[in-house]
Parts: sequence; structure tokens; C-alpha cells
Amino acid sequence: MYSLIIVEDDDNIRSGLVHLFPWEEAGFDVTGDFSNGQTAWQYIQTHDGITAVLTDIRMPVMDGLALTQKIYENFPDIHVFLVSGYRDFSYAQEALRYNVRDFLLKPLRHSVLMLAFLKLKDELDKNGVAEGESTLSNQYYEQIIRNVKAYVMENLRSASLEEAAFLVHLSGGYLSRLFKSHTGLSFSEYVLKKRMERACVLLNDARNRIYDISDAIGYDNPKNFSRAFKNFYNQSPKEYREKGGNSS
Repeated sequence: MYSLIIVEDDDNIRSGLVHLFPWEEAGFDVTGDFSNGQTAWQYIQTHDGITAVLTDIRMPVMDGLALTQKIYENFPDIHVFLVSGYRDFSYAQEALRYNVRDFLLKPLRHSVLMLAFLKLKDELDKNGVAEGESTLSNQYYEQIIRNVKAYVMENLRSASLEEAAFLVHLSGGYLSRLFKSHTGLSFSEYVLKKRMERACVLLNDARNRIYDISDAIGYDNPKNFSRAFKNFYNQSPKEYREKGGNSS
């Protein structure tokens, strides 16, 4: 995961960029956001590992071009994306002087922004820049998986991929691929496995009725639960009980 900071004086636009755009899918993590170039520059000087900066041009205190110049002169390895609401050729000329990665026009389109950062990620990956960050990235992904597993166990009756994705700030498709790559199971397979394991625990207590067990793990119809249980363990819930709680 590469580090990105966002600099934008409009609070609503900045909040939308930080919280609503799926940066993880583009391979980036927003590690800071600022309302002007000066506070962003102070952050850049005191924090290592910043890969990219997405900055507006027109801002108070220090504008985006002044910030870009400072980055170019002091941290030439940082990739800068300039954003403007104006098709001003002079801005583009200035951007070229400071080796700006891309010049993007407002309103920012999702597809344009995603493509711009995916291209950068691909280049960085090919150059091996990500190798030193692999441990940190793995820890980040492992924490996401732990959070999703905890969510499933706490919401076994109603767990859904969409809600899990919302909780960890990822798209459903991205979380689905990530979860399977780390666990070997799809999200739905994992939920089914945990439901069946919980069912076994409940079946071991003879006081629990099949109807109540099926409802407790998310099945409205006991027949559907019995069918799912038999498909999973090759025996019905009743047979499981008769064998004294042996699922093998």
C-alpha cells in the first residue's frame, strides 16, 4: 500500500476524496489530508514514506503550485497530481516545470482518478518500490481480515458481504477477492462454515430445538437449515444428535 496525502481547501470535496473514493483498490492509503499547502508542507517535511500528493491549485496561505515547487526541489521522488477547476494553460506549463505527474480537472471523475493512480501503482510495483512495504501492507490486510471475521461472529444470523465491506471501507468486490486470497474461502463459504460450527455447539444441548437453532444462525426455515447442515456434514441435524455430537 502506497502513502498518499490530499490537499484541498474545500472541506466537502476533501472529505469526499478521503472517505468516499476507494483508495485501497488503487493501492493507496490516505495518511493525511490538509486544507492548505503550508500545513501539507509541514507534514511532508516530518513524515517519511509519502509516495504521492493530490493537491488543488487555488488555496489560501500556500497554493498548490507553491507546494509543488517545494516538493520538486526537496522531495523529487514524491509524485504530485495537480487538480484545478480551470482549463488554464499557464497552470499546465507551470506543472510541467515541476515534473507534475498529472494535471486533473474538476469535477474529478471516478474513472479518471482511478486510472491515474492505478497507472502510478503499476509503475511503482514494476520498479520494486513496494517490496519494502510488503510487511506493512500484509499487516494492514490481515487486520482487515480479522475485523471481518469478528464481524461475522458477532452477526452470524445476518452477516452480509455488503455490510462487512462498508465496515472496513472497501468495495464488496475488492473485499471478496481479498478475503478469499487470505483465507482460502469466499466470504459466503466462511459464513456458512461458522454457522454450521455454531449449529453443532447448539445441537449438543438437547434443550435447543431445531427450529430455534436454525433461527439463531440465520435460517428462517428449519428445512433449509437441515438441508444446509446435511450438505455440509453429510448428515442431518437429527443424525448428528443421535451420534452424540460427532460430525465426522
